[in-house]
Amino acid sequence: MIQQISIENRRGNTLRGVLNLPQACDEGCRVPVWMNIHGFGGNKCGYKNLHVQQARKLEKNGIAGVRFDFFGNGESDGEFDEMTFTSLLEDAEDIFAWIKEQPWADTNHLILSGQSMGGYVASTVAPRLQPEKLILQCPGAAMWNGALERVEAMEAKGVYTADVEGLSFSTTFNKTMHPYEPYASARGYEGKVLLVRGTKDQLVSLADCEKYQEVYGHACTFVSIEEGNHNFANISVRRELEKVIIDFILGGNR
Repeated sequence: MIQQISIENRRGNTLRGVLNLPQACDEGCRVPVWMNIHGFGGNKCGYKNLHVQQARKLEKNGIAGVRFDFFGNGESDGEFDEMTFTSLLEDAEDIFAWIKEQPWADTNHLILSGQSMGGYVASTVAPRLQPEKLILQCPGAAMWNGALERVEAMEAKGVYTADVEGLSFSTTFNKTMHPYEPYASARGYEGKVLLVRGTKDQLVSLADCEKYQEVYGHACTFVSIEEGNHNFANISVRRELEKVIIDFILGGNR
């Protein structure tokens, strides 16, 4: 069952999303919940419906899926150049808090997931939220590297916005991101972690993922998916990714 949902974040803005509910919820049962965070310049659907496909597969396996557009993205309130890294963190926290209040949510089995920039955001808020499990799909930690220096160089020339393929991007974003060095910010999460990267990912390097693996230690399962690019844009690759995610959430017992 699919529902259009919306919440008001702490700043009074409406965030709009989609909820996939398994049939068990019709019978009053509480189910595990997968909350997914989209990437930079993306939306709740993901590239060529990556996250839609994942949510539908999870629903068939008894797992609820919650996907929202961040403030300034997709169908949520705000403009892209109003988005800051701080607003992303706050939105993720507000959505997670909303899920915990829902009658269909098994609050002992909340899974936080993020892809690309969404993985960076998820890893940053996870120490505060402490979901049962954390899924990082090609997490975009490298976007932090040199980000402050780039916008300082822009502002020195009197430039405060950039055209990112039709989206107006504010230098404020990188400034608010700078305090959150990705690997230091990820420390303190106490649950299990699934880290996934496609072997043909040209945006997130193997070394980036290995640094996350060092942070999480034995709690982290690192899976490389052959032929997968940054958006896992291949049917067989996506099917493999879905299986890896479901096995991780359900512990292999379905």
